[in-house]
Amino acid sequence: MAVNNQANEDISKYKLLSSYGGPGSVFHTTYGSVIISCIEEWGFICLINECIDKAQELSVPEEEYVKAEAARANIFLSNDKRLLEELRVRKGLVNLKYLATIPDIELNEVYNTISNGLTFLAINSTYMPKVFFNKNKLYRSYNEWYRIWENDKSGFHPPKYKSSRDKDGQVSVHNLIQDNIVLICQNGHISDFPWSKYLNWRSSHPLDSNEVVDLFSQQDCCPNPKIYISEQYANASGFDGKWLKCTNPGCNKSVSLKGLMSLKVLCPGHKPWEATVGKHNNYFGDNNARIQLPPHEFCKGQTMIVALTTGNNLYYSRILSSIYIPQSLFLDDHLLEISRLEKEKQQAIKDEEFSMAAKLNEKIKELKQERENTQQNDVTILNESDRDNDYKFQEYNALINKNEIEINIDDDLIVKDVTSNLEQAIRPYFTKILRIDNLKISSIQLDFSRKVPIDSDTQNLVPKNIFRSAPELVRTYPVIENFGEGIFFAFNNEMISNFKNQQSRYNSMFHKKRDRFAHGALNFAIENGWRLYLLHTFSHLIMRELEFKCGYPTASLCERIYVSKDLSNNDHMKMNGCLIYTAEGAEGSMGGVIAQTSTGNINTLIKSALKRATICNSDPLCWNSTGQGLFDLNLAACFSCALVSETSCELRNIYLDRLILVDPDYGFFKGII
Repeated sequence: MAVNNQANEDISKYKLLSSYGGPGSVFHTTYGSVIISCIEEWGFICLINECIDKAQELSVPEEEYVKAEAARANIFLSNDKRLLEELRVRKGLVNLKYLATIPDIELNEVYNTISNGLTFLAINSTYMPKVFFNKNKLYRSYNEWYRIWENDKSGFHPPKYKSSRDKDGQVSVHNLIQDNIVLICQNGHISDFPWSKYLNWRSSHPLDSNEVVDLFSQQDCCPNPKIYISEQYANASGFDGKWLKCTNPGCNKSVSLKGLMSLKVLCPGHKPWEATVGKHNNYFGDNNARIQLPPHEFCKGQTMIVALTTGNNLYYSRILSSIYIPQSLFLDDHLLEISRLEKEKQQAIKDEEFSMAAKLNEKIKELKQERENTQQNDVTILNESDRDNDYKFQEYNALINKNEIEINIDDDLIVKDVTSNLEQAIRPYFTKILRIDNLKISSIQLDFSRKVPIDSDTQNLVPKNIFRSAPELVRTYPVIENFGEGIFFAFNNEMISNFKNQQSRYNSMFHKKRDRFAHGALNFAIENGWRLYLLHTFSHLIMRELEFKCGYPTASLCERIYVSKDLSNNDHMKMNGCLIYTAEGAEGSMGGVIAQTSTGNINTLIKSALKRATICNSDPLCWNSTGQGLFDLNLAACFSCALVSETSCELRNIYLDRLILVDPDYGFFKGII
C-alpha cells in the first residue's frame, strides 16, 4: 500500500516485492505516478525495529516480545531461518534479526482512508516525476504548484490548479497532469527531466547523439522560468512536432524537441526513493515539509537516458526465492549449537538466572563470530551464480536424501514419496518423485537496476539496495510468503550421464553472434549446458500438460529448476531435477496438482506431456529451428509447444528445446513415447 499523506492506494503485496516492483520502482496510481520509498520508510518495518529497541529497554525476551507485538498489528515474522542466514551473508546484514511479512491493510471504500487506525503500518511514497502541467502545457514542479494553491492544503490531492474566472465570476478547479519523462541510469538512479536547463543548453548547442551532456550543471534558461510545451505540427509523431519554450519576458527561448529520446546525460546520482518522508501521523498539512532528499551519489560517469514512466526499462529487480526447509535438514554444526544455546538462554532469563544467561550469550557471540568469519571467506570465493547454485542444492539435497519421517517434522513442508507409483518403463528415468502437500515459498528482493537487467553482464553495473542504511544497521527485512502444493521430480543421474545428446546443435547455437545484453544469459546456458535444456523443457511440458489435466492456466503454476554446474562423477554434488508448484490463491491450488501423482495419473501425465511435445502448430519451422526466442537461446520451442506464462517461468522462457526430450533418434525419453 502506497501512501501520499492525503490519499492512499491499494497495491498488491505480490506486486510490491516482485520482478517489477519494490523500493525505487514507479507505480501508477489513481493520483499519479509515485516512487516507492526504501524500507526504512515502510511503516511495518519501522514498528518491528521499534519493538526490538523496546524489548531491550524492558529487559524482556526479545523474540517473544517482538512476535507478540507484531501479531497484534497483523504482522507475521517468517520462520525461514535458512533464508535469513543467506541474506545476512549475501548482503552483509550481520545484525539482521527478522523477516517481516507485508501486512494486509484495508481501505475505507468511501473515503479511501486506512481502516482500524493502521496508518502507521503503511508504505511511504512520493511523486515521480515531480513535474506537472496544466491544460495550457505550463510546466511547474509539485512544490511550485503547491505554493500557489489558494485553497486549504489538504485539498491539494490530487494536485490541482485554478483557472481564471469565467464570465459568471466562477473559478474552475482542474487536476494537473503529471509529466511522464524521466532520466535513468543503469545503476538505479532516476531524475526528473530538467526542462529549463535543457532549454538553456539546447538553445545554443546542436543535439549530438554521441555527446554526453552534463545537463544538471547547466543554468536555468532565466531566473524565473515559465516553461511551455507547444504543438507545432499536429501530424508529427512523438516529440518531432513539439517545441519547448519559455514565455518569461526577456527570455523567450524556444527549441524543438525532435530527437529528445536520443539525448545522453551525465548522471548526477539522484536517489529520490531514499528521501526521508516521515511518519504517517501527520495525515493532513504540508506534505513536502517533511520530505528530506538524500545527498547525491557519485555515479562513476555513468550515462542517463530519457525514459517514459511506462517503459519496461525503468526497473529491474533481483529476487531471491526460497523453499522452506526445516532447520534440522540444512543447519551446520555452528547453527545447531547456536540454536540450542539460544533456547537455554531464554529459559535462563525466564528462571531469572541472569548470570547463566550472560555466559550463554557470550558463547553464542563467539560461535556467531566463528561462523561469520567462515562465511566471509566463502563469499570471497563464490560469485552470485555459485551462491544461487549452493542455496538451491540445500533444498535439493534435503528432498532427495531424506525420507518422509525426516522431512515431515514441520507443517510448512509435508511430502509423500510417490516414486513407487511409476510404471516399469518410466521408473529408470527418475530417482525420486515427491508429492508435496504443504509447501511454503518465501521471496525477498536483493537489489535493483534500471536501463539494463542486473544479469546482463554489464560492466561497472552497481545495483541499488532497497535500504539506505549501512548494512550493519538493518535489523528487519520485508518478505513475501506463499503457500501451495507441488510435484518434485529428481532425475536419475546415471541415465543423464549415459545420455548421448547432439552437443553440436548447442555448440552451433552458443557461438552465434549476439549483442552485449545477451552475455549473461548466454554464459548461464554455456555453464549449465544441455542438462539445463533437458530439465527446463521437461518442466514446461509438465506445466502445460497440467493445464489440460487440471483445467487451470499455467499462470497458476511456478517452477524451480535444480541443475548444477558440477559435471564430475560425484553424484552427491549433482542436481538434476525440477519442482512444479502452485502459489497461494492460485486457481486449482486445492489438491488439483497433487492429485496427478496417483498411480494412474502420474504415468499418464508424463507420457501425455511428452507425446504432445512431438507436434507443434509451427512445425516444421519450430522443429528445425537453430535459434529463436529471447537472445535466440531456444531451439525447438515456441509459444505453440513449450513456452508458458512469463510469471510461471523461472528463466524468462529461454533454454528450451523439445528435441532433447522427444526426438525419435536421440531424445532422452524416446523409449517411452
